[in-house]
Amino acid sequence: MALAAPSARSTTSSAPATGSTRYTDYPMAMSVATTIFFMWGFLTVLNDILIPHLKSVFELNYARAMLVQFTFFGAYFLMSLPAGRLVAALGYKKGIVAGLAIAALGAFGFWPAAALHSYAAFLAALFVLATGITVLQVAANAYVALLGPERTSSSRLTLAQAMNSLGTTLGPWFGGLLILSAVTVTTLPADVRKAPETTQLVQVLNDGAPAQAVQALQQAPADRLVAALNDAAATALDRLPADAVANSLKPLSSQQLSNVLDKLPVESLLATLTAQSPQQLAALPVDRLASALDKLTASRLDATQTEQLAKVRASLLPETTQQLQAFRQKQAELVQVPYLGLGVVLLLLAVGVWLFRLPPLTETTEQADTAHHTLMDALRHSHVFYGVLAIFFYVGAEVSIGSFLVNYLSLPEIGHMSEQDASHYVSLYWGGAMVGRLAGSALLVWINPRKLLAVFAAIAGLLVLTTMLTHGQAAMVSVIAIGLFNSIMFPTIFSLGIERMGPLTGKASSLLIMAIVGGALLPLAQGVLADHLGIQHAFVLPMLCYGYIVFYGLRGSLIRNPAVPAATAENA
Repeated sequence: MALAAPSARSTTSSAPATGSTRYTDYPMAMSVATTIFFMWGFLTVLNDILIPHLKSVFELNYARAMLVQFTFFGAYFLMSLPAGRLVAALGYKKGIVAGLAIAALGAFGFWPAAALHSYAAFLAALFVLATGITVLQVAANAYVALLGPERTSSSRLTLAQAMNSLGTTLGPWFGGLLILSAVTVTTLPADVRKAPETTQLVQVLNDGAPAQAVQALQQAPADRLVAALNDAAATALDRLPADAVANSLKPLSSQQLSNVLDKLPVESLLATLTAQSPQQLAALPVDRLASALDKLTASRLDATQTEQLAKVRASLLPETTQQLQAFRQKQAELVQVPYLGLGVVLLLLAVGVWLFRLPPLTETTEQADTAHHTLMDALRHSHVFYGVLAIFFYVGAEVSIGSFLVNYLSLPEIGHMSEQDASHYVSLYWGGAMVGRLAGSALLVWINPRKLLAVFAAIAGLLVLTTMLTHGQAAMVSVIAIGLFNSIMFPTIFSLGIERMGPLTGKASSLLIMAIVGGALLPLAQGVLADHLGIQHAFVLPMLCYGYIVFYGLRGSLIRNPAVPAATAENA
């Protein structure tokens, strides 16, 4: 039996009048739709956890790791038009159900992908999952924007996107707990870390001359040496000769050495592994050895260093190589249960939506387009054309930043933390978007959405510039705060892009969803920049994206040739 959505209108009536003073004409339908927003936000942000995880499992560089986002968001471009036709044929409700079912199929695909230990299989499952979310995006974004008067469409969509941000806030915590939790974190006795000898050694490493620091390392007891290297500033270790650091670590036991590997700069780490015999490498805990090799694989090594790394790998004993392979297989299987559970939830949600009677709003779908307009007809409207570019650059910037956060915050000169700890800060990044959207949904009722969009984009650009020019706490805070100002951008750009498009709304919506392909292309481009310039300097790309969004808010979003004249819209 279907569940009725209470409304002042019959569910088969025409679309809500634009001149209505209500925030939404269908409050229960609005509630159901926001649940969908939560789920696809949760699923999408898990990519930020998958990237460092699969990067480690398959020993990828940054460019290859970004194929996760390329595949996921590439599906938006390839499948947006088919998704638009599917929604046009089925209507909004059945389109949402179909999207949930397809996404569930993709989530189930993670089980065989992990069993096969195949990166290509993971990417295939992601593509199917993203196809389902593309259908949801095409149906639900336009649907929420149309569930009430036009003047509050930006605010209404921003409020729904706040639930999307709740999903993106909880997703990294969930993923960090179930997927990245297998990473061993170094814990040293507090009395050793706080001992006067350790404190003095840390001070020498941070403030002393390189020769003095190396001498102190060579003379320090093993336990104090390990504790000091864990507490010293990353920039202090960078200035020490790599061979000298490697020599000072030779007296350490395998367990002690494993506790400092992740703290060493790339040059010192490579020199340290090179100085170890095959038996000594075999004695290292397999997870620490794998992490060290992953760090070197992802680093910008010159030809000599690349050759050194190849020699280290070649020197590994056969049993060590087998242990590494078994470890990586076990790591790959960590995603099986979480994604199986998500697939079940998606199917249950699809059944729930099927049972709920949602208003069809067929007047704004292609079923009401008797003139049979094309995509080019929609694209000829300047605010749609510039809106497509704005979505492309916004999603590209947001996804690029989120994709690099775990690796960026775990850098010694930025956050100096484990990847699991960094995943908690990813939650703060997306949590900022949730807070901003809740506040923005109220602000957009009173403030011109174009002006507010331009202001938020300008602030986000300045925060990117700040994180590029600073280190430590300042760089961390500025990059995380970008999420707060990302908050209103997608829903505002989307609602401005479909404004007064009438029966062309579906076409404009499909074009805007296609533009989410920016999340596929720009992270890949930033990955290439990171491999050549370093992660921090690669953030110049999202900074330029925010510059374009400032233009869209001030000029590009102005309506010059509406599909539905203002007078007609007001009297609809």
